[in-house]
Amino acid sequence: MSHRDYAKSRSKLSMFGGADADELAPFRTTSLMWMSGISLLIVPMLTLIDVPVGRWLAINRPSKEIASVFELTGYFSHATGVFLILLCILLMAPRRRRYVPRLAVLAMGAGAVSTIAKMFVLRERPSRINLDIATYDKAWHWVFDWSLDQVATFDAGTRAFPSSNMAVAAAFAIGLAAVLPRGRWVFAMMLLGTMLQRMYSGAHFISDVFGGASFGLIWGYVCFHPKLLGSLFDRMESERRPKRPLFEEKLPRIDEATRVGEAKSDEDKGRFAA
Repeated sequence: MSHRDYAKSRSKLSMFGGADADELAPFRTTSLMWMSGISLLIVPMLTLIDVPVGRWLAINRPSKEIASVFELTGYFSHATGVFLILLCILLMAPRRRRYVPRLAVLAMGAGAVSTIAKMFVLRERPSRINLDIATYDKAWHWVFDWSLDQVATFDAGTRAFPSSNMAVAAAFAIGLAAVLPRGRWVFAMMLLGTMLQRMYSGAHFISDVFGGASFGLIWGYVCFHPKLLGSLFDRMESERRPKRPLFEEKLPRIDEATRVGEAKSDEDKGRFAA
């Protein structure tokens, strides 16, 4: 099948339109690439404010209630939270079950890609730095281990960039927004909460979380684009699409009930006329 023929038939197979347009939110995959590129390009500019923002967050701690909310939103990017969300879709959204493999690959793949990137970048976390006396030069202390000499002595305290949690949250939120478009604002708030939680906990600078979001968006592009993994998932989801309603009503149809009511009314009129 040529690319043109596949593009014509894709509206019947995919999450982007056709028969599923009333269930799933359409969007352009190129927008993910653009957002990923913009997020990655602003990382050097955000590095200029890494120390001031980190210092301000360290001094102005949130209340216990807000901190608890941040901790809960942090589970959105953890394996436990991802598993529970996918389990809820399997149990409570039968018509969306066929999208669970794509959602799982979005979350796991984003974490794997960002972890691989961490192996080449050595950058200390804010919790390892004395932010009271740190200067702008401290945030610009980037070391690239292209030969992977220090992989054997992997120190999580020096692997801040990119944020794997943010990568998972970004990719997972994109997938959930496509599968469950009515909850897109909830997923956006969970993504924002994950970003704030990673910065308030001292695990990442603001440039780290934007870098992680960039990796999550690019992985989302891979999972949705028709020339990459998107075509595989589209075919899987079209084959698993239910061919008949999951719950068949035993009550009479509306048109049948209307006909029965009209017939009874005609009989009653005939009786009264007689």
